[in-house]
Formats: sequence, structure tokens, C-alpha cells
Amino acid sequence: MRYENGLPVFEVPLPSRNETCQFILKPVGDTVTRFCDYIKCEDKGIELVNIYSSNGSRIAGSTSVGDLLIRGNFRLRINDMFYIVEVPSLNGDKIFHRCFAIVNMQESDTGYDKMQKFDDIKCAVAYLHSVMNVEEYKALRERILLEKYETVQAELKPLLEAKARIDTLCKKRAQRVLWITFGAMGFQAGFFGRLTWWEYSWDIMEPVTYFTTYASLIASFAYYIYTNQVSFFKALVQFLSYDYNEHKRRAISLHFHKKATKNNFDISRFNELQNAANSIKLDLKRLRDPLYQGLPTTNLTSLLKSSEEISCINPSKEFH
Repeated sequence: MRYENGLPVFEVPLPSRNETCQFILKPVGDTVTRFCDYIKCEDKGIELVNIYSSNGSRIAGSTSVGDLLIRGNFRLRINDMFYIVEVPSLNGDKIFHRCFAIVNMQESDTGYDKMQKFDDIKCAVAYLHSVMNVEEYKALRERILLEKYETVQAELKPLLEAKARIDTLCKKRAQRVLWITFGAMGFQAGFFGRLTWWEYSWDIMEPVTYFTTYASLIASFAYYIYTNQVSFFKALVQFLSYDYNEHKRRAISLHFHKKATKNNFDISRFNELQNAANSIKLDLKRLRDPLYQGLPTTNLTSLLKSSEEISCINPSKEFH
């Protein structure tokens, strides 16, 4: 066993191939269990790999490689063979010399002070490990999110096409209802005008128009009871003023649900996939945010300037 570039390197003999394999481990990220699994993966003839301390006690698999090296020499068991692994002395290793120089370890320090400084070294190594592996984690996370997004989009695409067809039919039907209502209102106005100025007089038609208006009030109250979504006053205002957009939206929604049931369109599954796609897109946007990429200040300034130029060229995009 030796150190190269600050990392421990183990040369382990493989019994099936009669050759030596080199393993480079991370003191903080790798554990005893991972080390044993690495050895088994290299030689399928190895059935048992364990690590024991110098006094014969088995070392737990959750122990990190850094803690294992701090313990000193240990024994490596491969099947029925035992190998003694000699950990290089701290005084002879340049990396540990640098660590000791950083924390100013002295021979006069007490045991508690030495352990505290070892903990400081371990924290520094752990921090360096996280910094050096953050880009790898981001790339892995982005790849996983893109795979999930492609899977969701593949299942969502036929549902979007079916929804587009149903939306087209519903909008055409709602537009026909509006035109029919417009024709009925025009017919009512013309019919009352004919009765008022040609057939009868205003004295006869005035009670008729009164009861017609009162019938509209009854119809607005019936609309409130049927929808049960707005107050009666709002329902009355909507009915008398005829809020076209609200009525058209409601007509489209009602007809859409009928068409969806008829065409076996799963609305709940469609909403679930839409929410999943939006959530993944939000995660990707946060992952690709320049503030989380560790970019220099100059790069961030250039990005801000470019975004301001785009907003000045297309100011209307902010209102969409």
C-alpha cells in the first residue's frame, strides 16, 4: 500500500489470475464494504473478502477508508488467504506532512488536541471531495431528469394530440351555441318589435316585457342553483350582461368532459403527467441556473446584460 497524489493505492493479488490489481480509493467517499466489493468484481473466483485489525477483530463495513488508514496496519482476508497491509508512516508521507503543517501539529499536543486536528483534516478532505464531485453530481442529476422528462413526454404526446382534437370539437360546438344564442336574442327583439308596433300596442306588450324580464331573473337564480360557484348577485349580473367568456369556458369544459369519457381520454392521468413534466422542467431550470454553476462574476455580469438586452427587444414577453 502507498500514497499517490494524496490518495491511497492498494495492490491486491487476485488468486484466479495470479496477477496483482491496483485499487485507488477515496479516503472519505469509499468504505470497507466498497473496497471488498471492488475486489470481488475484479475476480469472480473470490467468494469472501474481509478486513481485520492487527489484533484479529473484524472491521465494520461502514468504516471509511480514511478511518481505516488512521488505525494503522491491518489484515486483508481473501477466501482462505490472509495478507498483512502495512500503512505507510505519517512521517514519511508528504501529503500527511502538508496536513500536519496546516494544522500545526506538534509533539507537545495532547491526545485530545491531536484528535481534534485530525477531525479538522477529515472535514477539509470531505469539503474538497464535495467540491471536486459537485459537477459530476450535477451531470448525473441532469441526465436522470432528462431521461424522466423524455419518458413523460413519450406518454404525454398521444394524450396531447387527443386533447387537441377534443378541444377543437368543443370550441366549434361552443361557438355554434353562441351563434344560436345570438340568433335567439335577435329573434326575440324582432318578435317583440313586431307585436308592439304592428300587431298590438305598447300598453298590451308592457306586461309581457315585464314578465319576460322577471323570467330572466328566475333563470339567473336557477343558474346560481345549478352552478353553485358564484354568488346570486354575480350570477344575476353574469346572466343579464351575459359574460360571454365565462359561459363559453363553461360550455367548453362541460362538453370536453363528455367527449373525454366518450373517447376514453383519462383526464386524471393527463393532469398527473402534465404536473410531472412541469416539475421536471422546473428542476432542470434550477439545476442550470447560472447562480448554481459557480460562474465567475464577469460571466454573471455578461449574462445579466444579455438578458436585459433581450427584455428590451421583446418587452411584451413579460406579459404572456
